[in-house]
Amino acid sequence: MHLSVVMNQVQTEQRKPPIHHPPDAAAQQLRWYQRWVIAVCGFGMRWWTRSVRLRFGADVKAFLDQPTEPAVFILWHNRLLMAPELYRRYLPDRKVAGLISASQDGAWLASFFKQLKIRPIRGSRHGRAVPAFRELLKVLADGYNVGITPDGSRGPIYDMKAGAVTLAIRSGVPIVLLSYNYTRAWRLRTWDRFYLPLPFSRVHVKLDIVGDGRQLANGDFRQAATILRARMLEITDDDEYFSA
Repeated sequence: MHLSVVMNQVQTEQRKPPIHHPPDAAAQQLRWYQRWVIAVCGFGMRWWTRSVRLRFGADVKAFLDQPTEPAVFILWHNRLLMAPELYRRYLPDRKVAGLISASQDGAWLASFFKQLKIRPIRGSRHGRAVPAFRELLKVLADGYNVGITPDGSRGPIYDMKAGAVTLAIRSGVPIVLLSYNYTRAWRLRTWDRFYLPLPFSRVHVKLDIVGDGRQLANGDFRQAATILRARMLEITDDDEYFSA
């Protein structure tokens, strides 16, 4: 779930006549029975995540309580599971879109997101990069918050690819870094060691409100990505990764 867009590719595409791209054009889709499986699993997953207790400080509470303009939320791929739950509990009236890979794996996540009333935008550097970039700019202009995992969908873990930064800077909306730190969780044997919190466990939510991305590194996307990665790691707890 990331958008590593090379700027010269975007600029080349923008010089061409505008082309309408349907939201899921060229993206892998699920068959009817797979969507049925997602519906059943989604019910169980919603019960699971709703049993988890979210804990956060006064800074996060103040952010949740105040009306905010559209923003780009950046979070690590292995903490993605609890992201929809924060919106369901505390920001139910805000429109949300998420960047999801156009692959078959992404189709499962896109179907799950639709159940949670999160608009999936399909694309990554491996497919539909430029159409997805345009769609994300459009939904931000339409008042959506956008969630992006800068190290997804294939890693490496905790890598801040420049695509998320490119989007935030070019759109001019605020950047918000978001981290979910788990007290008790299983970890999958995936490239990112994905977290599955135990039912009824606690998750500590941390935010770093960066603000206007155009002020970072004078608009240099790669330098901005380096700065944001360092700030993201400051709010990230991972004993397995950092003790290595």
